[in-house]
Amino acid sequence: MPHTHHQTAHLIYGPTAAGKSTLAQQMAAQINGVRFAIDEWMHAMFAEDMPDALEMRWVMSRVARCQDQIWSVAAQVLATGTDVVLELGLLRKSDRAAIKARVEQAGHKAVFHFVDADVEVRRARVLRRNAERGATYSFDITPTMFEAMERCFEWPTAEEAL
Repeated sequence: MPHTHHQTAHLIYGPTAAGKSTLAQQMAAQINGVRFAIDEWMHAMFAEDMPDALEMRWVMSRVARCQDQIWSVAAQVLATGTDVVLELGLLRKSDRAAIKARVEQAGHKAVFHFVDADVEVRRARVLRRNAERGATYSFDITPTMFEAMERCFEWPTAEEAL
């Protein structure tokens, strides 16, 4: 049977503590879509197994596995005629290109939403989120983790903005 739904996958990305979770929650409510947040999945699936000496290789392999599973479920949601909001991290250009290709290969539209804030504002947000453990909290982000994520994030190019 041919695919009849052509929905939108809203792809939220930006550096750590830029406001991605807040935007994703607002957008999902506004469009009556289903939100998928990598931090929530990572916490649920791997928090208990997290080693004391956290290595980016350990984290990124699990991020990739969560992204694959999230996409598997999100593709089913899109096929029902419902838009999705994907807050997957998407630190690298290659990650963004790969999810865009998956969305388009499934016959849907990929729309990117880049979120940013000044680095000092983001550092303060992380400290506040760690202390308050509010609506966008999934796990503590240490200063070391923040710096590691800063080094991993690839800023969007002019081509990506098209």
